[in-house]
Amino acid sequence: MRVAVFVLLPCCLRTGAWARGQQLAGGLPTLTHIDQIRRLSPEQAAQGYPVRVRGVITMDAPAPDFFVQDATAGIYVEGSTSPKYPHLLGQLVQVDGVTGPGKFAPVIRETKLRVLGKAVLPRAKISVFSEFANGQQDGQWARVRGIVRSAALDRSSWREPALAMHIASEGGEFNVRIPITHAEDFSSWIDREVLIEGVCGSLYNANRQLTGILFYVPRLSFVKVEAPATEVPLSTLLRFSPGEGTRHRVRVRGIVGYQQLGHALFIQSQGTGIRVLTQQTTPLAIGDLVDVVGFPIMGESAPMLEDAMFHPLGHQTGPEAVKLNLDAPWEQFDGAVVTTDATLVSRHAQPDGVRLHLQHGDTFFDASLPLGVAADGVLSIPLNSQVQITGICLVRSGGLWRIPQSFRILLRLPEDVVVLTTPSWWNLRHTLWLLGIMGGVLFAVAAWVVVLGRRLREQMNVIRQKLRSSAVLEERNRIARELHDTLEQELAGITMQLDLAVDRLEQSPRVARQAVETARNMSRHSMLEARRSVWDLRCQLLEDGDLVSALEQIVEPLVARENAKVDFEIQGTPVRLPGPVEMNLLRIGQEAVANAMRHGHARQVCLELRYAVASVCLSVSDDGIGFVIDHASPTGHFGLLDMRERAQSMGSQLSIQSEPGRGTRIAVGVPLVPLEPIDEELKTNTYSRG
Repeated sequence: MRVAVFVLLPCCLRTGAWARGQQLAGGLPTLTHIDQIRRLSPEQAAQGYPVRVRGVITMDAPAPDFFVQDATAGIYVEGSTSPKYPHLLGQLVQVDGVTGPGKFAPVIRETKLRVLGKAVLPRAKISVFSEFANGQQDGQWARVRGIVRSAALDRSSWREPALAMHIASEGGEFNVRIPITHAEDFSSWIDREVLIEGVCGSLYNANRQLTGILFYVPRLSFVKVEAPATEVPLSTLLRFSPGEGTRHRVRVRGIVGYQQLGHALFIQSQGTGIRVLTQQTTPLAIGDLVDVVGFPIMGESAPMLEDAMFHPLGHQTGPEAVKLNLDAPWEQFDGAVVTTDATLVSRHAQPDGVRLHLQHGDTFFDASLPLGVAADGVLSIPLNSQVQITGICLVRSGGLWRIPQSFRILLRLPEDVVVLTTPSWWNLRHTLWLLGIMGGVLFAVAAWVVVLGRRLREQMNVIRQKLRSSAVLEERNRIARELHDTLEQELAGITMQLDLAVDRLEQSPRVARQAVETARNMSRHSMLEARRSVWDLRCQLLEDGDLVSALEQIVEPLVARENAKVDFEIQGTPVRLPGPVEMNLLRIGQEAVANAMRHGHARQVCLELRYAVASVCLSVSDDGIGFVIDHASPTGHFGLLDMRERAQSMGSQLSIQSEPGRGTRIAVGVPLVPLEPIDEELKTNTYSRG
């Protein structure tokens, strides 16, 4: 019941419209030629001018509407359903009715039809598509040549079934509808050149604007079919060929590299790939040999095929992946199966699949794995891993000259990503943890140094109270200088190494790792130096032995650390010297060897201690880089100054001989005369730099 209402309602509305048109027709002239109606504006046609025209029916579908053409022009007629008139192709008829605005051009609304007999269809010259593109030929009988791009059965557009074709013609494309009595396979018509004779119609939008051309062909007999498709190599598509067009369908053969079911197919032949646009849903496997028929079109960087049909011929091994050479023109890889090595920069799970961001040399590109493919293994690959990527290369071009600008790789399976190497343990997160630990250690060392400094200051206060001469005060000053040159320099070195590690962390993890390792070794050395300093305050070496053994023990660690060699030469019979003399000679020898290692970069040091009846002489020679004596005491370094002061305190002078590139010799001779005694606590609590 509800269906009947829907069917009758349009009929009633159309009858009402005709009645209103007849009411408005009073006082308006009757139009007898179709060209008079076509010259009306939509507003004028909507007034319902009375019409009586004679002409031949050029198209009798879609029912109940039809086309009629007289000697002046052709026009679309909205056929009456109450009463219902027969409309047959080729009938000579007299049509009575009123004008209507139509949806694109003016139309006739039929109220009465009288068949006068049979007539001959109008003769039409063959026109090119550009003559129809402006819509002025709407409703006219015409002929046009073109190539069939698609052909299918249409059961929804009209009440009667129709053959729907898409035609490519010189200058454009258009659609065709032909009423048929039974379904047939028209796939053999695809890519055939045809001559079509029928009524030119129009496609339009709600604003009465032309959107396309639709040819109404009354019978299949009005279509003359010609010419078949030829097989061509993939590499020759869309190349210049004199005298040949590019609108024909071509046949290609290749091996399937990947299929996007119902959307696209990627095939490859002799290292050349191509993207095939097809709605065919026949499933294929990678490695299937297929025969494809389609129309070549321009892609972003290489030709493609569209409106394609394919059928499998058998199965072979998958297409061999082409090595992606980024120095070659990228467009030659478009649509082909390629492989390349790259570094995994990032990976993300997205609604349409998994996307990988990769780097090869200075080039960055994306690789995507489609939705529905198990990608847990791909998402678990560590960042910065070296991977081998295999998949379909899709190149994107841009600019006026269509220069390739970027590319992406369409992955087919998780196995298309092969991990070659994983990153070392020294990544950013681990390095930050290590830096945090080292920072904590350095803080502890610094706190320990502060505590040590407080204890040293307390000890120095005790010493200050016991010092009874200027020599004691000078010795305390030397202690302060040596403390400055030891701990401050070591901590400054550690800071420089940590700064280097932070700066080179991302660009060169290996350099950062070496810098952190150096800082760790320096911090250990600082603690050893600090412990040695406390131990050295008591000058245990001189308490347990003589000057000779003390020099050997205090110098040996200095040269061992630098892989250098030291030679000891003792002349005369060693004797015990006054405490201050032994202490000062020990510190001068220690300072001279330390300077040769640290500043002179010496590989060999000769330490000579000569005992005489009235004097004792100490000399230290090295094969280091030497220096200019006039610039021997830069600001902030107290080594030479300390040695001179110690020599002067013993009534002697420090001798320095050095030239750049020829090493250094430092010597001091001490007369064995009674010196002013110094409190034994001075000897016990003396500290100098190692």
